Amino acid sequence: MAETPARPGLTRRQMLAGGAAAAGSVLGTGLLRAGTAEAAEARSTGAQATVDLTKPTSPFPHVWERVVGGDWAKQALRRDYQDQLFTCHDELGIQSLRFHGVLNSSMSTYFPTVNGRPRNPALSKDDYSFFNVDQIYDALVDRGMHPYVELSSMPAALQSAPPPFGVFLYDFNQMEPKDYALWGKVVGDFARHMVDRYGIGEVRKWPFEVWNEPNLSVFFNGDQQAYFKLYRYAAEAIKNVDASLRVGGPATSAGQLSFGPPRSPGVQYYREFMQWATANGVPVDFGAAHGYETDNGAGPNGAATFFKQNRADTPKGVSLYISETNVSADLGDAALDRSDAAASFLRTIIETAGVVDALSYWAFTDIFEEAGQADKPFHGGFGLQTIHGIKKPSYRLLQILHKVGQRSVPLTLSGAPATVGGIAITGGAGGKVDILLYNHALATGDGSHPAPAQPAELTVQVRGLPNRARARVQLIDEDHTNPQREWVEMGSPEYPSRRELRALQDASELHDHPLELKTDRTTTSFSLTLPAEGVAAIHIA
Repeated sequence: MAETPARPGLTRRQMLAGGAAAAGSVLGTGLLRAGTAEAAEARSTGAQATVDLTKPTSPFPHVWERVVGGDWAKQALRRDYQDQLFTCHDELGIQSLRFHGVLNSSMSTYFPTVNGRPRNPALSKDDYSFFNVDQIYDALVDRGMHPYVELSSMPAALQSAPPPFGVFLYDFNQMEPKDYALWGKVVGDFARHMVDRYGIGEVRKWPFEVWNEPNLSVFFNGDQQAYFKLYRYAAEAIKNVDASLRVGGPATSAGQLSFGPPRSPGVQYYREFMQWATANGVPVDFGAAHGYETDNGAGPNGAATFFKQNRADTPKGVSLYISETNVSADLGDAALDRSDAAASFLRTIIETAGVVDALSYWAFTDIFEEAGQADKPFHGGFGLQTIHGIKKPSYRLLQILHKVGQRSVPLTLSGAPATVGGIAITGGAGGKVDILLYNHALATGDGSHPAPAQPAELTVQVRGLPNRARARVQLIDEDHTNPQREWVEMGSPEYPSRRELRALQDASELHDHPLELKTDRTTTSFSLTLPAEGVAAIHIA
């Protein structure tokens, strides 16, 4: 992922209007009480959302909980990395971890030679050392999580030639194997070791994804036919260990930033991979793809458009895993630290409901060395958490989502700007219905920045609630759940003190605010103004 200048900072955003607070309490500066002249004026704009609890529901599986990304393998041996990961598991329900480079030379997974010379035979009885990867996978399995295995990169002893360039701080090797049969043997021996160690019942839960973004030459030196060959040898080796093990690919990038000869665009590459696998009887249990809002060619409709096309190109009965997504593919983009990332991810979740079987946020932590480890707590990193474990707005969104149910009810919008959307969900622990709303301007997908979203007034009507229902709202925006702003206001310290870190964590917390409901014989309603790049989560019981 290449670095680009950060997006221009957005102006301070405030919640301009909301339902009345209970008995004299105030939700925040500028909030409107339901029934006042100001609230009536907001409703007069005509923007409305209607939720009908009397209508049939549809499934809303928590696909974002199935896997999360986490940079590269060696970091997964770090205590702070694991601490942050297991916090995600405990608080967000995250089930699996995907990272690059489990076969990197520095992991010692396969090392018949070291720097081209014979290895010391005292180190291992064979050409493998599974010790490092076992320590990572043991930690996951012991905590009730599962590996999502990305089979990469090429061990130096297998490379067809030295890499022509290196892009990443760690040793991702993009070269083809010099011997495809030997590559298949290494993959098969890896899978067999995992079955021997963890048992077939556990390893059946692990997706084995062959490589990462082979349509970008920074990740794979070979052309498309070379990747097809790489995939076939790996997939058949895994199935030879046990036919029930799950293998897939091609984990294509929707973006096109690369070097060398042009590659097929990600959507086309994915389609051609599926056509090739079907025509040649090559096993594929799941398709995998990546898409970010800022990817070249994304256009004005966001990454969800890629994923819908991926679904259309996925054979019936084959799962679709989006194993990387975020508001931006650009390390250093300030949107990654702000509520923009939360609003964007909620939009993607809603627009891909029923389309994807897994939706992996990249990544769960800013402990991330792809372009060098940052030391500032807020630097436009991809993580749900900063290097110190401060929880960003996107983390708080997933905390909200983890507690909602898994059935959605119809939510219809009329008169609202294109930046506004939402979903209504039932079956959660909190009560009758959870209504999640976003206000997010999509990136243009051509390298330019979008016009910022504007605050949007909205009246929400809910049908089918009891007369005595109560409501509370949680906000993620410029003025709520914003540790990055707190950091700027304390002077942007590069190395915050422990006292300052506690203040940042406090600024990250979600808070409940009471929301007054207006009820007539058949409908309950409230009005609010969604701030630009904000999320409002209304919980009604």
